[in-house]
Parts: sequence; C-alpha cells; structure tokens
Amino acid sequence: MRDSGGDLFAELRRVTAMWNGYDDIPKSQQGLCRSIGLRLHALGGIALMREAYYDAKAANPDVHVIQAYWDGIGDWRW
Repeated sequence: MRDSGGDLFAELRRVTAMWNGYDDIPKSQQGLCRSIGLRLHALGGIALMREAYYDAKAANPDVHVIQAYWDGIGDWRW
C-alpha cells in the first residue's frame, strides 16, 4: 500500500518538517496538510492515512496536530 502513497508521505514529511510545539501552523500549510489527507484517503482509506501520520510523526514528533486537520476525512476522528 505504501507504494501508492509514497509521494504523499514524502510531501507530508516536507510540509511538517519545521512544525514545532510553539509556533502557529500557517493556514496554507494547514490546507495543504488536509489536501494530502484527502488524497491519502482516496488512495487507501484510513489505513493509508494512519500509516502516513505515523511516518510523519516518526520524523517530527510535533506533527500530532495533523489529527485535527484530518478530522472528518473518512472515518478519521480527532
């Protein structure tokens, strides 16, 4: 399944690489993050979204806010 979303995984890691627990996330990055979530869901549902989330979180523990941006996509609930 990862092969079908590998580019999206990389894009999510790139977008979230500089996120930290102190600064607000720019609206443009919030929207891009949500867009990535929608595309991941279309490719592989919540299972692919979950895999992408944990991949990004392994690279940067401060990306937990992704959960809020993905709320309501498919079965994803924050």
